[in-house]
Amino acid sequence: MGRGLAYGDFDRDGDLDLLLTTNNGPAYLYRNDQLGGNRSIRFRLVGTKSNRDAIGATVRIVSGDLSQSRMVKSGSSYLSQSELPVTFGLEKRNRVESVVITWPSGRIEEFKNLAAGRCYECTEGKGVSPQDGY
Repeated sequence: MGRGLAYGDFDRDGDLDLLLTTNNGPAYLYRNDQLGGNRSIRFRLVGTKSNRDAIGATVRIVSGDLSQSRMVKSGSSYLSQSELPVTFGLEKRNRVESVVITWPSGRIEEFKNLAAGRCYECTEGKGVSPQDGY
């Protein structure tokens, strides 16, 4: 019987994997190994005026006709927590034209023209920097 479920990029390949826990049994890791050539982009937020983990921040991206948003949140299922970085699937797109972060403090920051296939660290009030790999 399944009990808790968390998602995260366990193998650091840019797509989200699932970890399922069971009652009195083992945990199961379901890797998402997509082979379709689709791209993604990830953001790890660090609050300065807001809380350090940026819980409650919203990230919105626009790439052509694609618009998506994610909220940084803690907890997701019984005795489980998914990872804090947010991940966006971009299909075959190579770039994100606009990223808008609304921090819990109320501050709004916008970044332009970011490459797909990367993870970016966004520090409140200090900008965005690409990280190695995902």
